[in-house]
Amino acid sequence: MRSLLIQVALGSILIVSSCSTSTYSGRYVRWNTYGIDDYRKFPAYHYQASENPFVFHKTTLIELDTLMVPVAEGRRKILLDVLKDSKTTAFLVIKNDTILYEKYLNEYSRDSMNTSFSVAKSITSLIVGKAIDQGLIEGTDAAISRYIPELEKVDSRYSEVKISHLLNMKSGIQFNDHDLIWGDKPKAYYHPQLRERIMEIPVKNNPGKVFKYNSYNPIFLGVILENVSGMSPAAYFEKFFWDGMGMEYSGSWSLDSEESGMTKMESGLNLRARDFAKFGRLMLKKGNWDGAQLISSEWMEGHFEIDERHKVDGFGEEIFYKNFWWIYSKDGSEADIISGWGHLGQYLYVFPKSNTIIVRMGKDNDGVKSWGKLFREINTSIAE
Repeated sequence: MRSLLIQVALGSILIVSSCSTSTYSGRYVRWNTYGIDDYRKFPAYHYQASENPFVFHKTTLIELDTLMVPVAEGRRKILLDVLKDSKTTAFLVIKNDTILYEKYLNEYSRDSMNTSFSVAKSITSLIVGKAIDQGLIEGTDAAISRYIPELEKVDSRYSEVKISHLLNMKSGIQFNDHDLIWGDKPKAYYHPQLRERIMEIPVKNNPGKVFKYNSYNPIFLGVILENVSGMSPAAYFEKFFWDGMGMEYSGSWSLDSEESGMTKMESGLNLRARDFAKFGRLMLKKGNWDGAQLISSEWMEGHFEIDERHKVDGFGEEIFYKNFWWIYSKDGSEADIISGWGHLGQYLYVFPKSNTIIVRMGKDNDGVKSWGKLFREINTSIAE
């Protein structure tokens, strides 16, 4: 009986709220599918194309359409068919600042904008690094309650949560990772008042101990960035990175709502594929952009260091995670790949040894068991 009453109550709430996307439950009902055009749903902080855009060189494109690539154990297909069938929208291979391969598919073009989903988390780490460079944040060992003191009234253990714990997904903060309406996964994505939402969340596990992917972590960092800089993270990003990187096209960063105006740090950076690739270039150049040090080399070089403490259990012996970036190291001594991963198969892969960047964006990632393995084979192929 009690279960039935709960279901009836939830149903009533959903019916009442479903007419309005100004509420979380209304958004959940009306928007409850994730897509790369979600930037159309949310209000946003908008960026204009740079007056001095950086444009990758373009050479005679190499022939990769017919390259046989792995899609599952013991099964291969030609690359062009993989891109079509997997709902890929953009695919770029760049080496030594030169575009070697460029494809736009499934009704998308070079001018089409894609939302980044969790690749935005990787970019968030660069913004945090800049704030540390400027002395606005003391360092990664600083407790987050120093910058959001009211958190200690929510849970006293917030005094133990450090900036590094957020960046490395070891915060211990509650995150119920499912898509039901009471889950934290949709709340982190759809909630129209993210500042208020994170003030309701307890610390569930000892900070610094266990890796748990948590989309609240970059939202906490967004609030910290607001508090220390006096501006929105989206505006801070524009001031210190956007023009400096010579963004070729316009773009945006989604906000939780017009009323709140909180930058969606966990998912909301929306760009064209060529401009996404520029973050790969910034990684390869250790923060230097044609002579201008946009972010300290010390912060950037930290992403290339392999430490057993950052190994991610359950993802294989070769996978590490640090500062919102996934790191692949074949022998456990140096970074072979640094990458950002996003929902539905948004990928930014950086190969430091070959000076190569691969961008894949898409509506889904159907039919490919491991994009990482596919990218590695492409990197080997163009090197040969």
